[in-house]
Amino acid sequence: MKKFTRQRFTSGAAALLAVAGAVAVGAQPAQAYTGTDPLASGCAGDAYTVAAWGMYNSKYGEYQGTAELRASPSCGTNWVRVTSNVAGNRVYAAIQSAPGTSGSDSAAAAAFDVSTTWTRMVYAPGHTCVNVYGRIIDNATNAVEGELPIQTVC
Repeated sequence: MKKFTRQRFTSGAAALLAVAGAVAVGAQPAQAYTGTDPLASGCAGDAYTVAAWGMYNSKYGEYQGTAELRASPSCGTNWVRVTSNVAGNRVYAAIQSAPGTSGSDSAAAAAFDVSTTWTRMVYAPGHTCVNVYGRIIDNATNAVEGELPIQTVC
């Protein structure tokens, strides 16, 4: 029977820590994802919809799009996916992390005509509060035809 020695354990533990350290060094800190694209970064892979709002055009009395607050647990980030369901208007959405603090980040995007797009990501791990805001804007006149008031989600 082989005798388990302290030397073998120490060598094995050192090798395991070296491999784990190499993996951890390659990992990107979550704050580094702020301002990046959720698809290009890979953060969209584990994302889910936290909340969604219909974008209502008060001039025409109809819903013309959606704004969805998305979250990636592995990246510690949030962003808004915005969809426009009608030609001639754009649906605009914005997100702000840690509202009311000096360390907040924000991003905005607009879906033109019939399309879907998303904002860049903001760092908001766990239950960090974020603000989401939106508008429907006429492409020809730039008139605001609908508005999603600030929604705070924690």
